[in-house]
Formats: sequence, structure tokens, C-alpha cells
Amino acid sequence: MRDTARIAWFTPLRPIVSGISNYNEELLSVLGQFWPIDVFVDGYSPQPFQSFGLLRIFPAREFERRDKRREYASVVYQFGNSPAHAYMYELARRRPGVVVLHDTVLHHLMLSMVLRRGGSARYRTIMSERYGEAGRLAAEGVLQGRMPRALFDYPLSESLIERADHVIVHSAFSRNQILGWLPSAAVSVVPMGIRVPPLISRAAAREQLDLSPDAFVIGSITLVNPYKRLDVVMRALSRLRRRRPVQLLIAGSVSPHVPLQRWIALYGLEGVVETLGFVDDRQARLIAAAADSLVNLRFPTAGETSASLLRIMAAGRPVLVSDAGSFQELPDDVVAKVPVDALEDDTVEALLAAFAERGDLSAQLGANGRAFIECEHSVNQMVAGYARVLRHVVGLDLPEPPLVDVREKIDLLLGDRNRPVDQLIDSATKAMLELGLAGEDRLLHDVAEAVSDLGISPAKMESDGAPDGRREGKYELDQQETKPISDELLEILACPVCKTAVRLEAGKLVCDTCGRRYRIEDGIPIMLVDEAEMPTKN
Repeated sequence: MRDTARIAWFTPLRPIVSGISNYNEELLSVLGQFWPIDVFVDGYSPQPFQSFGLLRIFPAREFERRDKRREYASVVYQFGNSPAHAYMYELARRRPGVVVLHDTVLHHLMLSMVLRRGGSARYRTIMSERYGEAGRLAAEGVLQGRMPRALFDYPLSESLIERADHVIVHSAFSRNQILGWLPSAAVSVVPMGIRVPPLISRAAAREQLDLSPDAFVIGSITLVNPYKRLDVVMRALSRLRRRRPVQLLIAGSVSPHVPLQRWIALYGLEGVVETLGFVDDRQARLIAAAADSLVNLRFPTAGETSASLLRIMAAGRPVLVSDAGSFQELPDDVVAKVPVDALEDDTVEALLAAFAERGDLSAQLGANGRAFIECEHSVNQMVAGYARVLRHVVGLDLPEPPLVDVREKIDLLLGDRNRPVDQLIDSATKAMLELGLAGEDRLLHDVAEAVSDLGISPAKMESDGAPDGRREGKYELDQQETKPISDELLEILACPVCKTAVRLEAGKLVCDTCGRRYRIEDGIPIMLVDEAEMPTKN
């Protein structure tokens, strides 16, 4: 084994909006007690996570100076498919270490980096060099907004994997995916771990939430984006409600690219669907416990393992998942899997009906799911996985971390019932989503709450996403940096219907000929005719 030395650890931490922030705070709160770790962040002060025990926090700019003194036996890079990880990308290529891929597909991250630094020509070159003519054509489609699916078909994570000393993923699916791309890669599976919430009865949870004890309640507790397939769930509910009273609770911030209210009206579900927006951890656990069934569909996937899915499985209620990606390897007796095919709506309807009619089936599947999380996805399983890789595979001389209490410290049966939504926090969260700052819902709320503490009113936030009348001493972002797409990309875009140029207005691409408005997601124009907003008729 290598002599005992510090580990350098690159990850976003709160207030950066990334689900990986929460993951690392949970993990480092254990490892930092026993291992010497220096965490490097992108030049901000993490809150509320701070240095403690053997763990120190530094700005990333200090790493190379310290590394020249040979302070670090290894470097751990925590990567996800978002711009929050851009600051560590080039360093991970220059200074190889252990790369943790929370998403095996990093196309969104790479595209945002390349368009900002090298322009569309560089993006075409990278895609062509890595994937040949198919990659070049896919790049052209992405740049013209015609092929958002290509963001999942071409991972652009190979360069990191090739240079890594070792790669950690969270599922066998992700490991097999990487070995299919690069058969010589060194890859280990370390399960994602969560703290298991207390188990409470459905009746007690419904009493806390003032929900009817008799309704068949379905819960969705996750950030709502276009890949979560809630339109499928609503179509199934529109038929199921003809046979029995049903209620769908949607808890989670909603991406502006999801027409949730339009779906509710289209499928005649007014009074059936309740959108709650962001809810805190306590409310989320209560909703999961109060539900008869929970849904966590998603397709396509970027090879991720979902922490929100693990948490609702731990509630002891039956959960519906898409039969795709890493979710396929979940045992058949712990979740209900929904194939993504022409019968998807029918399958969701049939499964929900079965859970409504077969209480024994529902109870058994829920109990199996919770037992699976306790056994396979606890914090101790996660910590042991890192110890195995860093001590025995990489060869670091580190002590074996002891077992810790895996239970979540949260009291579900105390506190005010139905606490009102803070409109200021809700507005701040929506503003961040419109800026493309998608991440785990809890993190979005933490940052929004900080904005609320500054006293910025919802009315001011809705004005161009910033306070009116900036006062002296306030920072102003460079106008070019805040544009959702680059000027270079804007110049080559055209309306797919009229073939005329488009202009940028209020964060969308507008065709003055036909009036269609095309959305932009994470710096990528989505110029699909059937998803465009049509002009309002006077």
C-alpha cells in the first residue's frame, strides 16, 4: 500500500445546485472523520458544509501548488452531467485519479463547455473525431435543435475514462455500459447510499397532511423535467379515475419546459392532480408515507442512479419505475417496472389498478423495496464501497471506517401541518430553473431560501430574473455570459418550418415569420416543430 497521505477530492457542495452536492456532504461527513481529505471547490464558500476533523476545504486554484509538494496520494473527481463540474474537467485529464461518474453520459456538460470556449466548430470536431461521420451528423442536428436525443446516444465521457486511474459508478448497468465503450477500462461499482427514513403508517401521515383516509393517492416526489414522463402517468389516471376516486400529488420544482398545467387541463384532471412545488424533507417523507403508490418514471437516462427513487423506495410503498437504464437491474420483487413502449400508458394504468385492488400485493412490494434499500443502499454500503476501491484497488494506506447509524434523523410526527408554501422561495426556485440551474430539488430550495433571506421580492425576480434598479455595490453579470446560447450559435439557427433566421427573446428563440417560439435547455436549442409554442391569436 502507498504511505498514508491526504486525498484530494473535487466536488460541488451547497449552495451549488447539483444533486451530487448532497451526496458528497453525506459521504464526506463520515469519511472526513477517519481519512485526511482536502476538498477543492470552484472558488466559493460552501454552506452549510465546513471543514471538520481530518477534512479541509480549499478553492480549486490552490490544488496544483499543493500537488507539486506531493501532498496527495490520490485525487477523487466527482462528475455529473452538468456545468457545475466543468472546473475539474481539464485537471482530471492532466492529473489522473479516481473518476466517479454519477452519470455515464456527460454530453450536456461537454456541450456547455465547448460552446463557451471553442464554439460550434470545436463541438463538430470533437464529435467527428470520437464517433466518425455519425457523430458529425449528430452534432449538426444538436446545433440546429433537431436531435436532443443525441445528447444521450453519444456520451462524450470516454476521454475522462481513458485517462482515469480507476472509475467508480453506482450500478452494474453503468459499468457494463462503460466496458462496452472501452473494454480495457478499470471500473468498480459502489452503491449509492442514503439514510433510511423512519417508517410511519399511512393513516398517521395522512392525518399530518390532512388527506382523505379513503382516497387512492399516488405520489411523485422529484424534480419535474421532460424525462420524468408525468404525461404518461396522467393519461393513465384519466382512465383509472372512471373506476375509482384517485389523487395525484406532485411534489417537486417544475421545469419551465414541462407544460404541467396544460396536461392537467388536457386530460381532464382538475381536482385530481395537486401540484405542491418544492417541499422540504419532512413533507417529502410524509407524502411518500401517505401514498398508496409512488411513481418515478424516467426515460431516456444518462446512466444515473436516482437518490430520489431510493428515498421513496425506503418509504415502504410500491413504486413504479421505467424498465430502462440502471433501473432494469433492480430486483423484480422490489419495484414495478414499466416498459417504455407503445403500451406504457396501459401498463401504468393496470399496475396502479392492481395496487388499488390488491392491498396484499401493494404491502409486500413496498416492504420488499424498503428491505432492499436497508440492505443494499445504506450509507454504510456506500462508505464500504469507497474504502474497498481506495484501500484495496488504488492501494492507499487508509483505516477501515467503522459502521455508522444509517437512520435519517427526522421527526415526521411533529411540527405544523400543511405549512404554507413560501411564495418568495417558490419564485426564486422557478427563476433558477428558467436559468437552466437544474439539480436535486432540495438543493434548488436551499439556494432559493438564501435568495429569500436577502429580501428580493418575487416581483423583482420576475423582471429579467434579477432585482429591479440594481443599487451601487451590487454585482452585475456580464451580459454575454448570461445569454442562454452564444451569438455564434444564434447566427446559424433557422426556423425548421420557415427556414428563416430566429432571434432571442425572453430566453426563447422566436421566428418572426410564423411566430413560433422554441425553448432552450441547458444552452441547447430545442427546435422541434411539435414542441414549439404557437403565437397567440388576437
